[in-house]
Amino acid sequence: MSTTTAPPPRPLIPLGAGWWSCAALVLGGLTWLVIGGDLLAGGLTMAGGFALAAVLRRVLPEERVGGLHMRGRRIDVALHTATAVAVAVAVVLVHLREAG
Repeated sequence: MSTTTAPPPRPLIPLGAGWWSCAALVLGGLTWLVIGGDLLAGGLTMAGGFALAAVLRRVLPEERVGGLHMRGRRIDVALHTATAVAVAVAVVLVHLREAG
């Protein structure tokens, strides 16, 4: 009869002020988009939240980055930047289509 033990639980990582500020921008943009009905401003605010996440992940030391740290620094920055660019481009294209 073999006994297996469960691996020790992973330590909780505090989210940190950087994560909360990025989340506030993204949720604020989403709120602006849905309730305010302004697609361009709300979407660009959301893209700004993702861009802020990329900047904070790049400049903050590992012990202060909190919830923005998921993978390696380069991969996190690249993915946050790609998300910011994708959201901004999508919002601008949809806005141009609505205007034209």
